[in-house]
This record gives sequence, C-alpha cells and structure tokens, in this order.
Amino acid sequence: MKKSIIKTIVLLLGMTTFQTPAKAQSDRVHIGLIGGYHSTSASYSNLNSKIFNSPKAQGSLVGGVFVEFELDENRAFSVRPELMFLSRSFKIEDISYLRGTGIGELDYKLNAQYTDIRLPLIYNIGSPNGIRPYIYIAPVLGLVRGGKIKAEDNVDEYSIDVSDANMASTYFAGQIGAGVKFPISVGNGNMHLGIEANYELGFTDTYADKEKKGRANSKLFFPIYHIDGTRKFKGIEVMATLSVPLSIFKSSPRPVVREVPVVEQPAYRPATRVKEKPCYTLEEIVDLVKHGERVSGKTICAVEQINFEYDKSTISRQSYAYLDKIATFMLNTNNRVEIKGHTDNRGTEDYNMKLSKQRAEAVYKYLLKKGVKADKLSYSYYGLTQPVASNDTEEGRRQNRRVEFEIK
Repeated sequence: MKKSIIKTIVLLLGMTTFQTPAKAQSDRVHIGLIGGYHSTSASYSNLNSKIFNSPKAQGSLVGGVFVEFELDENRAFSVRPELMFLSRSFKIEDISYLRGTGIGELDYKLNAQYTDIRLPLIYNIGSPNGIRPYIYIAPVLGLVRGGKIKAEDNVDEYSIDVSDANMASTYFAGQIGAGVKFPISVGNGNMHLGIEANYELGFTDTYADKEKKGRANSKLFFPIYHIDGTRKFKGIEVMATLSVPLSIFKSSPRPVVREVPVVEQPAYRPATRVKEKPCYTLEEIVDLVKHGERVSGKTICAVEQINFEYDKSTISRQSYAYLDKIATFMLNTNNRVEIKGHTDNRGTEDYNMKLSKQRAEAVYKYLLKKGVKADKLSYSYYGLTQPVASNDTEEGRRQNRRVEFEIK
C-alpha cells in the first residue's frame, strides 16, 4: 500500500510539473500548509428504512501540504497538488436486529483513515497583489491506510479493522469549492493566508468485491455476508491555508544605487532650446522600438501614472497596471533602466532625499517581483534637487514629484 501511494504521488506531481511552464518564476510557485475540519456522511442505495435509520455525519480534523503553480502571466489560473490526511466516518444508530429471542438495537460506526491525493484546478479573481477570491474543482484519489468498523448494542461491543472487513482500498471523488486569499508582504514576495470551503461527492462504491460477491468475513455478526447496492461518501470541509512563494528563500539582489549629494536647490529656469524631447511616454518608447529606433538615453516620465500614498513610499494600487506595462516592456527588450525618484520642495532637503530614495526603491522592488532581472535595473534618487517646473504652484509641484525611467 505504501509503495502504491508513493508511486501515485510521484506520478501526479510529475504530470503537474510537466503541465507547468518550464520557465515558471519562483514567485509563481508557492508551498504551503492546509488544515481544518472535515465532515463525512454516506448515501446507501438499498437501506431498508424499517430497519436502518439515516446515516449521521461524523467530523474529523483534516490537514496536509501542497504546492501551487500559477500557470499564466496574470496568475488567474493555478493548479495545487495536495497530500492530505483525514478520516471519513459516519454513524447509523438504533439499527433493529434479532438477538437471541428478542429484537435488539445496534449502533454502527465506520471510521476509515485516508491519505488523499488531490489536484485542485483554481481560477483566481482580482489583482495578484491584492485580496483574491477564488473558485476551484478538484479530483480526489483517496487511499485507505487503516481504521475501524464498530458495532455495539446494550450487551456487547464489536470491532474490526477496515482491511479485514474488505472495504475498498481506494476511493475516487470530486470537490467543488471557493475561498479567499489575503496577501502578507514578506521578503521578496507575498505570503498568502486563506480560508476556503468545499463540497465533496464520492463517485465510487466503497464496498469491496468480496462483499459484493458474498465472500466477505465480517467477524461482527455473521461469518459470511453478501451486500447488495452501493455505499458512497459525501461531505463538506472548511479549511485555512498558509502559503509562501519560493522566491522568499532567495537572497534579495543588491540594487545598484547611485548616491546623489544634497546641493542647494537651483532656481527653475525654463529651457530655451531642446534638441530632443526631455521626456517620452511609454507608448512612444514602445512605438520607437517597434520601428527599430534606438531608445537608449531616452527617459520615460510617469507623473500621472505612478502615485504613492500621501507622505509614504507605498505605491497606490491604481499604479500597478502602468508598472506592469513597464515590466512587460523590460521583459521583452534587452534595455536596462535606471529608476529615478524626485520630490517637490515641501519639507526639508534631507527628508525629501530620503523619501525619493524610498519611492524609487519601492518601484525597483515591484519590478523585481514581476520578473525583471536585477541586472537590468538600478535606481537613484534626487529629492528636490532637480525640478522640472516651478514649485510656486500646485501644478508645478505635481510635476516635480515624479518617477522617471532612464533607458540605458
């Protein structure tokens, strides 16, 4: 049994790895823990309602480990192979049966221990960097690893191992579920804390062939017995997940930082003649590349497109889409980029120098998370020392607190 479990796990993980892009980045591969509560019941096709009451669900803890592979650039689709450990059990109370000369009542309980191999196919909703609801479907292969079947009346108690009762050693089911993940920033990536719930429906009969063919030895009531009909499991689960990207185990790349000395703020003097545009939009740069033009030495300015929380270096969510376009441009060209941080003149020189550094670094780290290689990125910061407009007006200050991308 143990060998078959190992072979099946290796096969499923191998299939999953084959289907995952060969160049999957480490921040798109997550490892994690999952655990919670599992409740199982059973449905019979042939119970005599005059003798048997309806099965009652029984609960147990469930836990395991998983690896999640995000399959596409937008991280909307992922696959999450899981190895889970749990019990599937239920109870039938007050079964009427003949004992000696009278009629007795018997309580029956099945408690089977399972190792599950599951393969959830997940559709994630929303931004990869925000709170993400998701839905999934999952095939389930359950392998019995032990357990007991018990029966007791007011006189005796009987117990038998599930293997001796010739219970089916494998079980196949399907799950449908939904959940939500919450990002927690750590190191080079985001951990995710999640909660989810699913419904499970068993597809296969849990009676073994010996029971169906009248060769089973119960050791409970009769030496030999014969089963007609089917018995299938069903259940619900509520679980919590914790996952971390493999990228957090990588050492953070050391950024190339150019220190700019604090100098006296120069007066703003409008340029009288410009040979080349001092600033380009990203769309203009992309168009130049498409037409084979050199873009080295040109600067992309992002005054409107990149914003931060007030007086902080936290990038606003509205800026993610633009930064994603910058990342796509860099991933598809050989150009290097220097990120330059600037501020307006509100606050002290030292304070603005520090703030411009933190904001440039925040953009640098964001692009790294999007897969841009560290050797294609650097950043520098200038505080209030390089205004492009007068700081006497709000419009001028808005233009001065900017992020630029100088293409190398």
